[in-house]
Amino acid sequence: MTNITIDITSDPVCPWCYMGKIRLDRAISLYQKVYPGGRHDTFTIVWHAYYLEPDAPADVPGVPWTERHAQKFGRGDGEDEARGRYLREQLAAKGRQHGIEFSFGGKIGSTRDAHRLITLAGRREKEGKTGDTHEETGVQDRVVMQLFRDFFEGDADITSRSMLAELGEKAGLGRREELLAWLESGKGGDEADEEARWAREEGQMKGVPRFVVQGKHVIDGAQDEQALMEAFVKVKEVGEGGSDEQASSSAAAGAEAAASCTPGGSCS
Repeated sequence: MTNITIDITSDPVCPWCYMGKIRLDRAISLYQKVYPGGRHDTFTIVWHAYYLEPDAPADVPGVPWTERHAQKFGRGDGEDEARGRYLREQLAAKGRQHGIEFSFGGKIGSTRDAHRLITLAGRREKEGKTGDTHEETGVQDRVVMQLFRDFFEGDADITSRSMLAELGEKAGLGRREELLAWLESGKGGDEADEEARWAREEGQMKGVPRFVVQGKHVIDGAQDEQALMEAFVKVKEVGEGGSDEQASSSAAAGAEAAASCTPGGSCS
């Protein structure tokens, strides 16, 4: 049995991060079904912070996604409404392919508090305590997916600590009141900031999502299931005596054109 670790760097307001995670889940399922002995292998997913809008003020309430989108991409040429509708239709069509119904009803702003909550979930998962009756493994992943669902398919305000606490409770991280008190304390901010800084400066990341499989195979963008599965296979082959150099180059192949979101919130 092999445990395959996948480190994901993302931002909760990145639609391609949401779709990329769906593709990752499909790739894991495919690998465990078709790769010889794959059903015995396990996967550990760890999430890391990235700020698509690092200068967004943390104390300003979120604004509707459609309004923020118009602010960023409007040209003032009289075609902004039609252009925005077209872009939403394109994204909605992509979402349906992944079982996602984009509502465009969420409110966007600073994601620092959301990343703090994700950081807390990761810490508690390592410690083996979340304050609920769910299995401890995967609580961080559950929190991230809850944020994705409620922001992209509901009307969640990503900047609201009250709402973040509510979503954390829904994901099994702990009681809403306790999570809200933790968020109000300011804890976890330095940790999230350092992860985001490292991603930009030392990781030289220009966008998200980024998947790092087994600490060495870097896959940028929302790759398709086959590309992700190939990375898993290479990890397995190295564990059974294959070439680590060959695995690294193969896992990175084809990642250049994958869809991603870049600083400023531009997604393509």
